[in-house]
Amino acid sequence: MSLLSKAGPAALFAAVLLSGCASVPPPTAQLNGAAEAIRSAEALNPRGPARQALDEARQRQSSALDASNRGRSAEALAAALEARAAADFAAAEARRAALEEEIESKAARNADLRRRLLVQGE
Repeated sequence: MSLLSKAGPAALFAAVLLSGCASVPPPTAQLNGAAEAIRSAEALNPRGPARQALDEARQRQSSALDASNRGRSAEALAAALEARAAADFAAAEARRAALEEEIESKAARNADLRRRLLVQGE
């Protein structure tokens, strides 16, 4: 049994990635996808944890662009994928927070309506 087969799939993936660094094309589609995901998340005006995730996405995107400019395509690809994931999380978290705010607002409105109905019924 070889060392790679004992180490598992992650080690095998890393070995393949490292051995193919020179042949990895620039990750243009992934960089564009990350940029689009960041723009989509920004449009949701994220706050709190969503804002932090968006900041992380921007940092990863910057790393990806830097790596791509230095010809380090494998590193750029990984950073672009991480940027996309962070931006997607930021957008999901922003949507979740907005829905939570909407639920709280409707619950408060319902409580007010119940209170009014009780007063009118007396």
